[in-house]
Parts: sequence; structure tokens; C-alpha cells
Amino acid sequence: MTTFRFPIRVYIEDTDAGGIVYHANHIRYFERARTEWLRALGVQHYWDQHDYSFVVHQINVQYHKPIFMDNLLVVTVDVSSCKSVSFTLQQNIYRDEMLLASANVTLACLDAQLKPRRIPEFIHDLIVKSAP
Repeated sequence: MTTFRFPIRVYIEDTDAGGIVYHANHIRYFERARTEWLRALGVQHYWDQHDYSFVVHQINVQYHKPIFMDNLLVVTVDVSSCKSVSFTLQQNIYRDEMLLASANVTLACLDAQLKPRRIPEFIHDLIVKSAP
């Protein structure tokens, strides 16, 4: 699978008084792209499951350039690795071809008691197939 791309428009509520996107909103953009990436893989309504959930275990964000009000962005998702109970993604935010922010995100799969569990096999297979 090629890099997943998700467009996002910056609105006034995303910005601070200077018209620059507040740093925490970058994480929201990454989350939206991950959700849409899973949907595109065929994983429907994973957030409403009762026997598993995905949670961010670790995120490392680098802010390269500011993002401004009304920018049209593209947030990308690429699989870096997939283990039995977690997977790691490389995510980037671009305006045109300019890299604005990047993140390395590790997600863990938890059971209903919030303990680590294996990623459901059909999801694991979809993630592995989408890796380069």
C-alpha cells in the first residue's frame, strides 16, 4: 500500500491569537488521519469494540514549521512496524510539499480490562499488508 493521505483544513478554532495552530492540535490532526487510515483499511468502528481498543503508548512529535489559519494540509500515515500487541506509524503533516510536523506513534492494543492483548488477526494482517 502506498502512503495514506488525509486532507485537513485549518480553522480559526485550531489557532492561537496569532493565527498559528496550537501545538496540541497537531496531535489531533495525526489522530484523525490514523482513524481514517484504519477506516480505509476496512476496520470499521474499531473505537466501539468491547473486546479491544487501541491507545497511544508513545508519541514523539517534531514541529518543523508553523501551520497557519486556513492552510490546507495533508496528513500522512506510513506503517513502520507491526508486532503482536502494538504497531508503530510514521506520520507527517505537509502544506504542499513542505514538511511542517512529523510524529512517530506507537499504538498498543488493550483488552476490555485495559491489559495488553494481541491485535485481532484480521487487523494485524491488514496493518502488515499496508507496510512498505
